[in-house]
Amino acid sequence: MGMQHSEWGDRRHPCRWESETGDAGFWVPDRSEIVTQFFTRYLFFSLAVIYFSTLETVTPVLLSIDHLLIALGVYFFLNTWFFRQALQGVTLLKIRSAMAADLLIVTLCVIHDPNTIPPSALAFLMVLLGNGMRYGMRLFAEVLGGAFLGMAISFALRYRLGGFEVNAGDVFFGVFWVTLALYAYILMGHIEGQRRQLDYRSRFDALTGLLNRHGLLAAADRVFDKTNTGIPATVLFADLNQFKAVNDRYGHGVGDRVLAEFAQIFSESAETGVCGRWGGDEFVALLPQRDDAAIRQIFKRIEARTEAWSNSNGLPMAVSLGVSHAPRDGHDLKTLLSVADIHLYQSKSQQPETASTPSYDRMPPNEPEIA
Repeated sequence: MGMQHSEWGDRRHPCRWESETGDAGFWVPDRSEIVTQFFTRYLFFSLAVIYFSTLETVTPVLLSIDHLLIALGVYFFLNTWFFRQALQGVTLLKIRSAMAADLLIVTLCVIHDPNTIPPSALAFLMVLLGNGMRYGMRLFAEVLGGAFLGMAISFALRYRLGGFEVNAGDVFFGVFWVTLALYAYILMGHIEGQRRQLDYRSRFDALTGLLNRHGLLAAADRVFDKTNTGIPATVLFADLNQFKAVNDRYGHGVGDRVLAEFAQIFSESAETGVCGRWGGDEFVALLPQRDDAAIRQIFKRIEARTEAWSNSNGLPMAVSLGVSHAPRDGHDLKTLLSVADIHLYQSKSQQPETASTPSYDRMPPNEPEIA
């Protein structure tokens, strides 16, 4: 199934979560995590070469010791190729290919380990934790199944072709290994749930459910590639009129209700893209490039729905809107917001001041007023 990730539409995890369908996907590690992971693989390779090179012979279940060392050499070159590919960009296929190579080489090592209780089998846990704890529960489940299969195959071949016999140590080791692997999976499930909650809270506004400023900037980093300053985009900037007066007159509970209702109106009217609360009563939408006619239609929807809600609820809610376009007006979100704010302020200055609603000093967009 093809990936359905989109820089414009990923409102849940805009920065590091790669989505397939719904909540299914995987975490994309940053460069330092990729380097650490492949350094661990190279460490395993080195230890395996040293370990098997010191042996005079191995039980020739499938390979001789020379052929096993050749297989480790092939793994080294494959690992190097996977490393280069990961630095260029992590995909589900690359992750699964690297995990399959890990499981295959560990299975071969366990099959030919001359010890009755093979210490090389512990490398299965390294593969399990090294991959599963980075990419999320779906891939953790896949590598856990692969590790169980590798253990079953390797020990079956050891007992059938290698001349080993089942003893109490093998049974204890097997039970211990399975228990530890399952415990790691259960524990990782709890960690993953907490990780998602922390990620959500760090990027989303608790009141409106839209992205907060941090989430908007992270989403913008995905859209505006610093190596390509010609990416077309449209930024909408919305500011509720006299919102401070609403808080002063009706209380913060009503003010929160107004913010939450407008957030829904703003997000639904923008239809596609990334929407967020920049701060206080200011909202931002980052959209694929839209022409003037499309922008006018969006503005009309926002203004009409805002007026309708205000009239039906007997609460004052009006909005001023501004727009800017990349690359014409800038190449990053803050610059584009500055331009959109100028247009918004011009629009607001043309609106009559309501006599019954006191005016207030307007905060600049980079210093939001917290309601």
